[in-house]
Amino acid sequence: MNRPVPLVTTTWGHGPHRALLLHGLTSAATTWWRVGPAIAALGYTVTAPDLRGHGKSPAGDSLSIEAHRGDVGLLGDGWDLLVGHSLGGTIAAALVDANPDFTRSVIYEDPATDWDAASEFVMESPELVGLATAADIAAAHPAWHHNDVRYKVEALHSCRPDVEVRTVADVERRDIWSAMLKADLPSLVIAADTAVVSLVSEAQEAQAVGHSLQVVRIAGAGHSVHRDAPAEFMALVEGFVSASTGLIR
Repeated sequence: MNRPVPLVTTTWGHGPHRALLLHGLTSAATTWWRVGPAIAALGYTVTAPDLRGHGKSPAGDSLSIEAHRGDVGLLGDGWDLLVGHSLGGTIAAALVDANPDFTRSVIYEDPATDWDAASEFVMESPELVGLATAADIAAAHPAWHHNDVRYKVEALHSCRPDVEVRTVADVERRDIWSAMLKADLPSLVIAADTAVVSLVSEAQEAQAVGHSLQVVRIAGAGHSVHRDAPAEFMALVEGFVSASTGLIR
């Protein structure tokens, strides 16, 4: 049985609206260093947890999506905005699928919806837990701000050593994309450029036509869109918030 573990959180802002940010595999709450304050400036109190096995949060017995969902569920529901990147996007979809009242709106950043495909991407990533240096990350991601490099390296070195292998082994293979399509709430997928690397396929993008799930692809951006193209990413976030909730003043 997967028992929820308490997650360590980082908070930005003191606005009347509530946003929850879920990071990707081998990252941490601190890697939202630019996105968190930017969303807070729109009138939100922004909360970002370190997921289990990441950052300062305990590891727990499993790294399955259901285990992560149980942990994040301890933070409460009724959020105004939920943002999930990669693994965090998969967790976000599971949360919305299990509890339609978990959030009023959701943004998925290049979510990992096909874990058979994502596992190959994960295991070939240069972002190796405990081994990657700032020089390695900067070389692999030349467009990243130095803070993106710094916080990513810190997150990598704070992960449990087997987090990548265990996640690939523990994550349930289920049709997350279909759950995202059927969700009845404002939903946006900010996807990477398939010419670079993306965990959202063109076939999935085509399936979203006619649903409430909007897919926008950022030309030239890789899997970490908020790091590769921060201005474009935040412009989409602000436009989505304005259209779906009318909270921007």
